[in-house]
Amino acid sequence: MHRLLLPGLAAALLMAGGPVRAADGPPGGPPGASSCTGCHASMKIADSVIPRIAGRKAADIVTFMREYRSGAWPSSVMGRIAKGFDDQQIEAIAAWFAAQPE
Repeated sequence: MHRLLLPGLAAALLMAGGPVRAADGPPGGPPGASSCTGCHASMKIADSVIPRIAGRKAADIVTFMREYRSGAWPSSVMGRIAKGFDDQQIEAIAAWFAAQPE
């Protein structure tokens, strides 16, 4: 039975791929970036209401995060996440996502 599980597990890992990575950044991005990748997929997903942020302009990501953090944009999750970051962290995360392929 274990012989059957190993090839399936190996195939699943290969299809899942590795973490999104910028050529000049750490694997998975700067501290805090993993908070984003749990919901914001690195690949296009049909009919998803959660936008992809990879490849977006860093300035746009910074603006969105600051507006969520201040409460200017109401949300159930994003406001709580954004409140956990200071301006420098938001800018580092935004720069990293902007450098990712679309």
